[in-house]
Amino acid sequence: MGAMTRPEDQPEPIDPAHEPGPEPGRHPGEAPAAGAGNPPAGDAPDAPEPGTGTRDWRTRNTAVEWGAAPEEQPEHGAEADSTAPAKPRKSWKAIPTEAWVWLAAALLLVGGLGFIAGDRMGPSGGGTVNLAGATPGSNFDGPVTMDNGTYDAGILGPRAGTTVATAEDLPNMHRRSEADPFALGALDAPVVMTMFSDFECPFCARHALTTQQNLIDDYVDSGLLRIEWNDMPMSSPRSARVAEAGRAAAAQGKFWEFEQAAFTAAQDKGTGHPEFTDEELVEIARTAGVGDMDLFERQLDEGTWENAVNDAVGYGRAIGVEATPMFLIGGQMASGAQPEQVFRDYIELELMKAQRNEG
Repeated sequence: MGAMTRPEDQPEPIDPAHEPGPEPGRHPGEAPAAGAGNPPAGDAPDAPEPGTGTRDWRTRNTAVEWGAAPEEQPEHGAEADSTAPAKPRKSWKAIPTEAWVWLAAALLLVGGLGFIAGDRMGPSGGGTVNLAGATPGSNFDGPVTMDNGTYDAGILGPRAGTTVATAEDLPNMHRRSEADPFALGALDAPVVMTMFSDFECPFCARHALTTQQNLIDDYVDSGLLRIEWNDMPMSSPRSARVAEAGRAAAAQGKFWEFEQAAFTAAQDKGTGHPEFTDEELVEIARTAGVGDMDLFERQLDEGTWENAVNDAVGYGRAIGVEATPMFLIGGQMASGAQPEQVFRDYIELELMKAQRNEG
């Protein structure tokens, strides 16, 4: 679906002489991140293998060569000829008194907002939280188990009974299911952030081990944000296998512990795409606190969750996910391991919308 392709707006070009080299394990032609709209550029999302049609903004033709100084332009309203009359300089004394009054009022307003914001700092200290004053969710009861005592690790796709066929359908990607073991936060949180991620993606690891925890501290734990995971294994031959292991952990209610343990292990290996062996996946599950290791290993050996992972990939591709990590924050798309403030800005914007809808 064209609605979920990455935005056309691109980051400002950088001096090629100072362009950093590729991250370890990064594929040639891998596209850097671009948030929805015009947020600051973050780390590049992990892209599929070369030849799949993913565009690289570095190959786009530009009218001005990198590093070239722009041509000097005449002042607005003046001819390029040097004989053009000089524009008279304005003195601050000529500013009307009414303008000074409005300026003072604006400064007082900004100062007041700053004082209010100071009272709304989150536990992480990373910034203002819920400036709009949206009502937080309170239903933290999920996920619920099935009759056999395990969790529904086969869940995927959009909210039950809905489809994602047009841009107007994007909010349907937020499942809001009480049975979802891949969700964190209140079922009735005012904002949902749906993510598509890959355990073998270094940029996904960076987001999970830095930005994500601060968002949990400030927004998820307070009932303002719900995070929902979607498997999108695409960055290495072992990606799908690790996703299967994640679902085996989810079946025992330990998905998010597995997520943190897996990304930490990936970072510790320092190889970009760690390509975990089955033996390493067993150790990661043990670190995550999976209770029944015999069941975990049996499900991994028997490929219990192979079809679910394949279906998840098919769902992601059908709606246009071409790189990881990818996020839908409320109704705003963002891709890549963006700076934390980008996520905060999107969440605050969606909280403002939610607060308006409360009235």
